[in-house]
Amino acid sequence: MADILSKTMFVAGMVASAARSTASYYIRGPRCAKWPLMFQIRRDVMHNAMAVKPKRSPTDADIEKIDFALIAKHNKQWDLPASEVPAGMGAFRPASICVADIDVDLDMFAGAGPAESGLRALVAQDRLEGEREIPYELTAPISMLGDGCDLERVFKSTPMDERENIILYVHGGAYRYGSPASHRGITGRLSGLSGLRCVSIHYRLAPLHPYPSQLHDAFLALVYLMRQGFKPQNIVLAGDSAGGNLALALLLLLRHTGVAHTVCGLVLLSPWTDLVSSRASLERNAKYDYLTGAPLLSPLAPARVFYAPGRRYSQELFDEMSHPLVSPVNGDFKDFPPTLIQAGDKELLADDIAQLYENLLRDNPEHQDSYIYECYADMVHVFHQFGELPDAAVAFASAGKFIKGL
Repeated sequence: MADILSKTMFVAGMVASAARSTASYYIRGPRCAKWPLMFQIRRDVMHNAMAVKPKRSPTDADIEKIDFALIAKHNKQWDLPASEVPAGMGAFRPASICVADIDVDLDMFAGAGPAESGLRALVAQDRLEGEREIPYELTAPISMLGDGCDLERVFKSTPMDERENIILYVHGGAYRYGSPASHRGITGRLSGLSGLRCVSIHYRLAPLHPYPSQLHDAFLALVYLMRQGFKPQNIVLAGDSAGGNLALALLLLLRHTGVAHTVCGLVLLSPWTDLVSSRASLERNAKYDYLTGAPLLSPLAPARVFYAPGRRYSQELFDEMSHPLVSPVNGDFKDFPPTLIQAGDKELLADDIAQLYENLLRDNPEHQDSYIYECYADMVHVFHQFGELPDAAVAFASAGKFIKGL
């Protein structure tokens, strides 16, 4: 009964938010010149749903009272809904990676900063349990699905030929939400517009599986593709938001371990590059972006729930979360592969993303044309997910062209 009442109140609040947004749109005009009415309504509804109310925002003094298992249950209950591969783009099939088939040398993680102990423990746990699988979806572009095609071969994660490139996609959702199903609208378009197959993994989610569980799963997925016959230089890493963070951290980890120095390329959609950021866009764009959340001093801050749920804030924690394998903006980007970064100038993370681009140029002065930063006016965080925005189609077309050119 309490759950029904809670959902009823939630729906009522969203309806009221939509009504206020509509009235504001017609009385005051759009909040940004490029916002259609439907987008402004969706932005306001999402913002209000995500907002942390003061009475529900505990401090570290309350940290022992926080039930992270209950938070995980709530996250699952309100997880991102499944989407579909857009018509005319392609089709997908589910599959899974048997972790027991991938042997990992523990010593390769030596010196990996705050990730080292966690990665060692996760590998040891997999060896002990032996039955874990990483689900994924393989999306094939429409160009591979014509009459007479060998569907079994198309949907098998082995190279069609030695020159084939493939996309490894890691979804966003603050490391707490999302799945390959929720991101089919993105992966389907990337696959269809680039002509490449796309593997999108269902990595483990925080807070029940905190850092570096997600990095471990992504690492295993890339090694799996290599075992299937793909060379690192034929793998395109892509991700949005937290997935952009994960794609960057994965490449930095690959280089650290010696598994791969580079990949074919990177496609980053509004990447979460700095988990401890205090850059100006966090305040400047608060009235525009739908993103919201508790400050870093709160134990419910998204970054802390992901990295170390239940741990008190300290300088030591801040320093750990500043490490490049957690906040990749601080990494060494020398000889990084060609990279496309797309973001909106009205998102909270705008300055963090711009800093990533500046660092790529700084570390590669002789190859600056390999790095592209597209900042779309009036756009918010991962605007690609909003089909009513013309710039979303423009961005996808650009991403498809970039991937084709790798």
